[in-house]
Amino acid sequence: MDRTQSDPVVSFRNAVGVVAPLVIGTVSGSAAFGLASTIGALQTALADRPGPYRLRILRMLGTALAAAITSGLAIAASRSDAASVLLLLVLSFAAGLLLAGGPSATQVGIAGVAAALILGHLSSPGSAAPHVSLLVLLGGVGQTLLAIAGWPLRRHQPERRALATLYRELAAAARAQQGSVAGPPAGITLTTVRQTLYGLGHDHGPSVEAYRVLLDEAERIRREIVVLVAVAERLADEGMPILAGLVRGSLTSAASVLNEAGDALAEARPIRESALAAARADFGKTIERLDSDDHAGNELTRRAAAARLRALGGQLRAVVESSRTGASEGRRGEDTDRLGVQLLRDPIAILRANFSLESAVLRHAIRLSVVVAASDLVLRLSRVDRGYWVSLTLLVVLRPDFATTLQRSVMRVVGTAVGLLLATGLVHWIPGRDWWQIALIALFAFGMRFAGPGNIALTAACLSGLVVVLLEINGVPAHTTVVSRALATLAGGGLAVLAALVWPAWERRFVAVRLAELLDAYSDYARVVVDPDADRGTVQRARAACRLARTNAQASVDRAGSEPVRGQGEVELGRAVLAHTHRFIHAMLSVDAVRPAIRRAGGIDALIEFLTAAAGVLEAAHDALSRGEPPAAVASLRGRQDELATRLGADPDAADGLETVSTLIEASDRITNSLDTLVEELQRQLPLTSGR
Repeated sequence: MDRTQSDPVVSFRNAVGVVAPLVIGTVSGSAAFGLASTIGALQTALADRPGPYRLRILRMLGTALAAAITSGLAIAASRSDAASVLLLLVLSFAAGLLLAGGPSATQVGIAGVAAALILGHLSSPGSAAPHVSLLVLLGGVGQTLLAIAGWPLRRHQPERRALATLYRELAAAARAQQGSVAGPPAGITLTTVRQTLYGLGHDHGPSVEAYRVLLDEAERIRREIVVLVAVAERLADEGMPILAGLVRGSLTSAASVLNEAGDALAEARPIRESALAAARADFGKTIERLDSDDHAGNELTRRAAAARLRALGGQLRAVVESSRTGASEGRRGEDTDRLGVQLLRDPIAILRANFSLESAVLRHAIRLSVVVAASDLVLRLSRVDRGYWVSLTLLVVLRPDFATTLQRSVMRVVGTAVGLLLATGLVHWIPGRDWWQIALIALFAFGMRFAGPGNIALTAACLSGLVVVLLEINGVPAHTTVVSRALATLAGGGLAVLAALVWPAWERRFVAVRLAELLDAYSDYARVVVDPDADRGTVQRARAACRLARTNAQASVDRAGSEPVRGQGEVELGRAVLAHTHRFIHAMLSVDAVRPAIRRAGGIDALIEFLTAAAGVLEAAHDALSRGEPPAAVASLRGRQDELATRLGADPDAADGLETVSTLIEASDRITNSLDTLVEELQRQLPLTSGR
């Protein structure tokens, strides 16, 4: 049992939303009202996932509207086989494309097609289409209102608590400054947090990515604390006690930020930026003293201390930025850059980038639409009673890769068989009929949502049972069709496996390749953005290549995580690369936003040198992933970033003004931190060992 996505609060709320229309319909004597609205509530419940309030409302209302439209279209086309099949062809293609949007979008697409499949086979006049659409929409709106009222404020409480403990231990270490008399701090806690964050079934939304970034930054901060304590001891031994005291004071300032980070995570709020501002001011004074020539002693030690403080300052800043999304439990999403940069997850841009036969998403969409529509056409022409269960099974289990399709097919068949038998027996023997059936639907709806996407068999059992009871209410006897439904599910699972044989390999073998392609696309983008001679078309093609590469990499990691084989090492590596490159690309978008200023300046040599070096780091990471070995010695970008900031600050007019300079310094700091951390993660995780 994978319980990482099981939330009893959300499950109970969704179950209430599903049965409420049935209760109203039963009381008012209109079962049709209850059935149609329940379908809308059920589909909308699948979109009830963690996220910012505004995003969640838009997602659920959008799902309700899509369900209403597909239901109405299915009713209108139900008297024509040709129209029904054509509708399924279009809807299935759209559902396949939604794979690019992640698990939430995928579930929404499947729910819409499922409604069209079921309602398209029910005998209803076309004139009822507007009425049914409105009832479905009302059911979805009701589910959305319940979601707003019952927001689960503690959705990621285990992850936040673990990270809060880690950051508080780091704060204590920064204050204690025990040096070599004690071992490195927080070692056991780091292991515990990593196990917590990289469990099965985690989503790849903004909050989860932020938690993983916070973990990786904590590991780097831990190392910087150990090094700076040793440097302070060395400064004291070399006759520079004042500088040693300044370094220790800066560590105490860092401890205040780390302690605030722990409190913010525990309380599910962003970190107060005033804490970071005070620490950075203290760091600046210490670095200025370390860089001055007024002190005797070893210049190398002073320079090392200054470099380590600069690095620690960048890491603390990354922690504050990540907390805006992660620590707030998704109540606020990722901010756009202050120059209005569009986020990388622009859904229209992602879909446009995937309209290429090189995209695994487009190939999956084409295959899904063909097999679902073709199977429905054959069954309609054969006049098989309720044959839509074959197409429904194909829709639910078919995935781009063979491994996941096989796993889902077996689990779906087993779960459906159990659900059919259980629901049929209960419906046949229970007394009181209507109210008992509503209670059964509530139970099955709760079980389906509580099981979550990670437990396919249990989800399939509850969903099958729910559909059986719904059809029983609509006048379709359960006991007369249990065998045909089971056989149809078995046939659909077998056909899905056959259709997936075009990818007869484990996806985990391709994760490193997809990640390398992503780094290659980002490297090209970095070079194009800084090139003043690159035209608009070249930049747009580079952006589209980045979106396509990220979609393919994300889909590959998701599929590898679902495979019934031992590939956790590849999955953990993929999630780390995706998290840190996400921060890199957002910083690059800030640079992209000031391209007009860069072109007016005729190019900025210091920026070209810095981003060329950054592209070189990405190429080294690409080569490491391609070889499956740790990257060769890669120099940190921190020195180049310091040089860039110095040169830009000395002559802001050469960069078209202070606003551009400020943007470039901030973006380069984020690029440096993300790529330096990425290299360290690759050095830690490569080579992958079997069975990780």
